[in-house]
Amino acid sequence: MTIWIAGAWAVSAGSAGLLATAVVLRLRTYWRTAGEPAQTSVEFSMDRYRPMATLLAEDDFEFLASQAGYKRQIGVQLRKSRRQVFRMYLRELASDFQTLHAAARQALVNSPAEHAELVGILMHQQLVFWRMMAAVELHLTLGQLGLGKVDVSGLVDAFEGMRQDLARFATPQMAAGQA
Repeated sequence: MTIWIAGAWAVSAGSAGLLATAVVLRLRTYWRTAGEPAQTSVEFSMDRYRPMATLLAEDDFEFLASQAGYKRQIGVQLRKSRRQVFRMYLRELASDFQTLHAAARQALVNSPAEHAELVGILMHQQLVFWRMMAAVELHLTLGQLGLGKVDVSGLVDAFEGMRQDLARFATPQMAAGQA
């Protein structure tokens, strides 16, 4: 009996290790992409990320499955395509976050000493954002296995939270991020 328990633990630990490795590798691609901002402006619209919330919703897949002539492969291909588009959104969101974060760091360098607490806020917001990216990617990976659902609201909230925190310390450079 003990050997079965040890075997189960080994399989579980190995599976968790593989899953963690997959998530970390995916985050590295987002981080690398984010290091090369696609734009020089810090004006963002959160509206461009709204489709992420419904992109992986089950409604479309259920409707498709109810149609005559539906084959399982059609649903599989649609899910795969939607995950690819979803990850494109994630790359853009990471890039925008890094651009905004870089602008905030630059503004902090030029800000008066009374804004020193912004350093802690910036560090916290970056930690929250990348933790939420990891959670979304974990759920996205598990979703490929038919386990769980992806909820992007926390990630978008983390991005919006950074914008709102920075608005409290509005300098001309930071105020441009209020689009």
